[in-house]
Amino acid sequence: MSVLDKVRKWIDGDSAELVLEQAARDAQIKPRSRAEEFIVTIAREVESVMQSEIVPLPQGTVIIPTEYVVFLSKEDDAEWRGIKRRGLEQGLYHILAERAREIAGKRKLETRSFAIALKVDATLEKGTVRVQHTWEDAESGKTGVVARPATKPALPAPTPRATAPVVRVAPPAENEMTEVSERRSESDGEEMTKVAPRKSELYKLEVWRGGTRESVIPIYEAEIVVGRGSRSKPVDIPLRGDNEISRRHLTISFTQNGGFKIMNEGRNPAAVAGKELPIGQQIEIAAGTPIAVCSYLLRIVPAG
Repeated sequence: MSVLDKVRKWIDGDSAELVLEQAARDAQIKPRSRAEEFIVTIAREVESVMQSEIVPLPQGTVIIPTEYVVFLSKEDDAEWRGIKRRGLEQGLYHILAERAREIAGKRKLETRSFAIALKVDATLEKGTVRVQHTWEDAESGKTGVVARPATKPALPAPTPRATAPVVRVAPPAENEMTEVSERRSESDGEEMTKVAPRKSELYKLEVWRGGTRESVIPIYEAEIVVGRGSRSKPVDIPLRGDNEISRRHLTISFTQNGGFKIMNEGRNPAAVAGKELPIGQQIEIAAGTPIAVCSYLLRIVPAG
């Protein structure tokens, strides 16, 4: 069954009124509605990537990419919102999951699940899409949960002469660059330059692993997120190589009185000065307090 046939079967199905009510009405009036054409365009683009990227394995099975990001134009993104957008994502997933099995044919499809996400590409014209895939292991999107002993982490003493790489967390673009406003003076005709102040550094964050200080990161934002990170859940401070760390594991906040608060969002607990911090719990901490995030150790250093 072709992608077009599957789309029409989906739109004409019993669930159409729930997920794509307007598209279903259009499909009943015209042989091919604008909504239907757009769905077919996306499905065909993703199917094309599946076809070109499918990999046969020696044991007679096949695999396909695990994640597909569909980029829409600004106009299409604004049009496909709310329940209509959720219906589009769910419908595409079911159609393409079935299509992937058909593409595999008699061979077993090893890829048991994949993800479809919709994002915006401002360079695209209305009605056109762009598909980007990834071969990232589907298991890497999950957090491995294990029992952790409540042991007090030992914070290595930094060596005075040690040179650690410094990674800078950039403030938003509008504050990163000098804002220049060109205004012409009526009296002398010269251009006037307005200089906006840069954001000041609030504190630094030391990142340790295996007894080695990996980086010292200047922090400019009042709230940052630490974790493994992903495309759908970006973080300010990425901690790589440990699947016990959640994609969003820890939030560090700089309070108005100059203090610090942390909240654990990870499935595995963080440990503050050797005491476990369960998921969803927020506490105040002092600068210099060791914060254990699975195999990593963090320490807040006041600015200056």
